[in-house]
Amino acid sequence: MGVTFSIAIDAPSERVFEILADVPNHPSWANPKAKMSMQQTAGAGPGPDATYRSEGIFVGKPVSADITVESFEPSHRFAIRSEQHQEGKKDIWYLNDYRLSPEGDGTKLTKHVTSNGNPLIFYLAYPGVRADQMTSLRNLKRKAESRA
Repeated sequence: MGVTFSIAIDAPSERVFEILADVPNHPSWANPKAKMSMQQTAGAGPGPDATYRSEGIFVGKPVSADITVESFEPSHRFAIRSEQHQEGKKDIWYLNDYRLSPEGDGTKLTKHVTSNGNPLIFYLAYPGVRADQMTSLRNLKRKAESRA
């Protein structure tokens, strides 16, 4: 169970992948409402052996997450798994799986998000989830295109 979002980016897949793989800088293109901060906690990054810890705001409440790289295929695929912790709630994992494919002179970026949380939440909260995800993807697009 999951949701999928995509966006066309006028930049080569190598540049888009470079931004995705730079996990400590994800807050620079994340939805600003999340007030996200990110630190690398282990491993050499970017790369599959690196781990990270994020902190931010989710639905108006503090949240943290332990993040691991699940897939690292330069210019093609990048996936991270977040073990999300929020006081008073059961921990939930999210897998953010990014696929990059050539589209004209640019890149089509597709993000598929899955979770072990309540599947109804994806559908009941879909408008908010979509707005948040697309804000982040548009920010990533601007960042990649400004470096073109």
